[in-house]
Amino acid sequence: MKNILGLFAFSLLAVSCSKPISAEELKNLNGYWEINEVKTADGDTKEFQSNNNVDFFELNDLKGTRTKVVPQFDGKNASNGIKEQFTVLDSANATYLKYSTDYAKWTEKVDKLTKDELVIINQNDIKYTYKRFTPIVVNE
Repeated sequence: MKNILGLFAFSLLAVSCSKPISAEELKNLNGYWEINEVKTADGDTKEFQSNNNVDFFELNDLKGTRTKVVPQFDGKNASNGIKEQFTVLDSANATYLKYSTDYAKWTEKVDKLTKDELVIINQNDIKYTYKRFTPIVVNE
C-alpha cells in the first residue's frame, strides 16, 4: 500500500511540474491578448465574453513591455501610454515574467503559451487565461 501511495504522490508531482516555455514558443507572446477566464486560488471562475481592455505584449531578446489598450471601432487602439517593463526568466521548471514599474515589482508565471492561448498565474495564485484578440472593424 505504501508503494502505491508513493507512486501516486510521485506521479502527481511529476504532472504538476511545469516546463519552461521554449524560445520559439515565446515568440507567440507578441501581440494583442484579451482575458477569457480568471480562476482564483479558491477555485472561483469568471468567464469574459468581451473586454473593454486588451493587453499588448512586445518582446525582444527576453525583455518586453505590456501595455493596456482600448480597441476602437476603426481598428486602432487607444492607450494611456503606460508600459509595464518585464524580463523573461527561466527556471528549471517554469518561465516567469518579472515586471518592474515606478510603482511596483512583481512576477508572473507563464503556465501555457501557444499562438492562440496564454495562461499566466500571478503571485496570488490567480490564473488568467487569455485568447488572441481579433479586432472588430466597423466600416462606414
